[in-house]
Amino acid sequence: MKVREAMTPNPSCVRPNDMVQLAAQEMKLHNVGVLPVCDDGILFGIITDRDIAVECVATGNNPVDCLVKDYMTANPITISPEADTEEAMDLMGREQVRRLCVMEDGKLIGILALGDLAVQALDAQNLARALARISQPVRSGEPVFR
Repeated sequence: MKVREAMTPNPSCVRPNDMVQLAAQEMKLHNVGVLPVCDDGILFGIITDRDIAVECVATGNNPVDCLVKDYMTANPITISPEADTEEAMDLMGREQVRRLCVMEDGKLIGILALGDLAVQALDAQNLARALARISQPVRSGEPVFR
């Protein structure tokens, strides 16, 4: 299966200079946990609900006063809509990401999430392998449980 067949097309975007609160409101409106950060069709980054909660709010900042560009991940991992979903799963595992921005002719045309691949009833073994690779710890040391 091709990425184009599994992706969510035409995702809602926020701009780098939008307030973080607007990003959170857009996520709620569209029932998503991630938004691409675009301006004039150019992809600058991606912001997640976790970025907002952990990096902005939990550090004592007010999302009304914070810019998306200060909390987004710049240069997100991208994939072509013509790539196979097997390649997408491998890329997600290798890069330890759950979502890929789908780009065509330099423009964002969709988002492919691990969940999109799961609902497509794809090869369960490859899906499990991708999830296991994504979930590998990137930090060494003891867990931070208190």
